[in-house]
Amino acid sequence: MSIDQAIREVIAEEVERILGPVQQQLEVLSRLAAAMGAPLPVLKRGAPARAAVRGGGRRKGGGRVDNAGRQCAIIGCGKPSRSKGYCAAHYQKYRNLERTGRLPAEWKADAAPNSVRNLQLPRGRAGAQAIAEARKK
Repeated sequence: MSIDQAIREVIAEEVERILGPVQQQLEVLSRLAAAMGAPLPVLKRGAPARAAVRGGGRRKGGGRVDNAGRQCAIIGCGKPSRSKGYCAAHYQKYRNLERTGRLPAEWKADAAPNSVRNLQLPRGRAGAQAIAEARKK
């Protein structure tokens, strides 16, 4: 017997000793789930564990909204929406405007695709003054 084969056998025995009870518990859980009518999700090799638990990012009732295939709410943007109907860049703008109290009425959460006019924000000193004035209100 080679050293490599001996090391592999020692590792296999150690893994079996550690994972044996876990495998037994999984068998018990799968039988219990099958008896309840809801089999345990089977993970594919290399798949993240949270995908089976969270249903691939889509939850029923109260979870995040599935925006698959939906475009950004800003007219002419064309990027896929990420949150509240806006693409990543426009959502950051939405958050900034909301935080500073400058959010226009037409910029609402879950706006329809291509329905909101883009807003040109002032830059530099003018932008800083606008934020300071908004905070005073």
